Amino acid sequence: MEYVERGTRVACNGEELIHGDGEVVEDCSLPVLRGAWDLIRFNHELLRETIPLLGRGDVVSVDSKIRDAHLDTSSGPIAIIGADIVNPVSIKGPALVGPGCELQSFTLLRPGSVLYWGNVVGGEVKNSVLDKGSRKPHHGYLGDSYLGKWINLGAGTSVSNLKNTLGHVRFMGSDTGMSKLGPIIGDWVRSGINSSIMTGKSVGPGSHVYGLVSIDVPPFVFFKNYGEPVMSQVNADKLADIIRRSADSDEREVQLASMAYEATSKLRTGIGRFNFKL
Repeated sequence: MEYVERGTRVACNGEELIHGDGEVVEDCSLPVLRGAWDLIRFNHELLRETIPLLGRGDVVSVDSKIRDAHLDTSSGPIAIIGADIVNPVSIKGPALVGPGCELQSFTLLRPGSVLYWGNVVGGEVKNSVLDKGSRKPHHGYLGDSYLGKWINLGAGTSVSNLKNTLGHVRFMGSDTGMSKLGPIIGDWVRSGINSSIMTGKSVGPGSHVYGLVSIDVPPFVFFKNYGEPVMSQVNADKLADIIRRSADSDEREVQLASMAYEATSKLRTGIGRFNFKL
């Protein structure tokens, strides 16, 4: 944070890490984002550095009501911004609950939980980031994962974040160097009830998944696995209606999804379109 505040340019072995107008400093100790998984790797550290910017104290509350909540700041601060916590819940810092978020009764937010905006959350969440409007309102476990915007996880959906071999998790072929990493899930994804998403999987934007997600799922497909994986492309004619239902009728999201659908068409090569039934 000091470098940013001073406008210092920071480089490591000729690679500029922080842009600025000031002097150039060589510093290879800074954490560098090499992939989406690094948002999870550095999540705790980012929360501990940024929550104090929102206010003073171990618990930062802005325009919020807090009642019947157990707040544990022994591992880091907690920020609750524009949200009413009125059900019996447990939050252990570092953690952030953003505007309009709702925690169901007996929700457990473990360290590293970030609820960005308008999220509805139940069950157990640990070291995971939920972007705007994403919902996990029922029981189930979400750990070391990243969820994009306007996602809905059906009741009982849980993720795996650890390999039984305890080895490094690979994400789309890249060794993350992390022993714990859940799925990274794109915008507008929906999961069926009791779905299980395996360690380090990618679920592309706009896809619907059912059953055991044991492979990476391309964008804008229906995926089911109740013994044998089956995929079907989302029908472009129905895409707008699906996104409207997912994104609270936000036409900007519909336009964005349409562009993403066209841009990712090659990733669905070889996947047919058929009457998808569960």
